[in-house]
Order: sequence, then C-alpha cells, then structure tokens
Amino acid sequence: MRPHRLGFASSLLLSAVELAACGDHAQGNPEAVAEYFIAAANAGNSTQVYEMLGPSSRRRLDELRQSAKRVSGRLALQPQDFLFAGRAPAAWEPQGVRLLQRSDTDAVVQVFSAVGDRYSLNLVRQGQRWKIELPSNQ
Repeated sequence: MRPHRLGFASSLLLSAVELAACGDHAQGNPEAVAEYFIAAANAGNSTQVYEMLGPSSRRRLDELRQSAKRVSGRLALQPQDFLFAGRAPAAWEPQGVRLLQRSDTDAVVQVFSAVGDRYSLNLVRQGQRWKIELPSNQ
C-alpha cells in the first residue's frame, strides 16, 4: 500500500478547502477520513472533529459531560467542548497516512511524520461512514 504524502503548505490549503466543503468525507476510504480528521483537529474545529467520532468516543465524551454536570450542578458544556481542553501543540507534523488494516467494519490507519514518528488511528464503520475511535485512557 502506497502512503498518501502531502506537503505542509498544500496540506493546509487542502485542509481549508476540505473543511469549507464539508462534503461526504466520512463515506470515503479510511485514509481520506483520517486526513480530514487531522485537518479538522489542526484547525481546532471541535464540531467537525466530534461529528467524525465513533460511538465509543462520543459515549466517553458524554460521560465527561455528565460528570461535569454532577460536579457543577448545571450542564452548560457540550461533549465536543472537552476535545481541545488543555491541548498542547503537536509534538510532530504529520507527513501522510497509510492503511494498515481494513475489514468491512473497522480499519487502522497509520499517521506518520517525515522523521519516522508514527501513530495509529482506529476507525469503525457506521452504515456507509467511517468514524474515528479515540483510544481510552483506561
């Protein structure tokens, strides 16, 4: 499998165009979904990132929201408000993505940097759409 490679400037331009279009990215292949997800996260677009999350990730964010309600006594936050809380700049710049595994229901996409850093994203299929499942901290 050949990795997708994007230069930094073209990646930013492509990200802006993709986010503005908000097309059917989640119906594409897992690699394209991972690229959209990274672009949305880099843009700080919590609404778009939340829309791309799978059911387990959304459930964990909703549990955080409910926990915040129990502590504060009110529910002023949305689940996506927890996505970028305390976020630090990325330690490395993604260079591209490559598909590691794919079945009818799930996939693993590796995000890599020019200097060899690697991170795997897990995706699940919901109907015709691919969704990102964030790792749990348990």
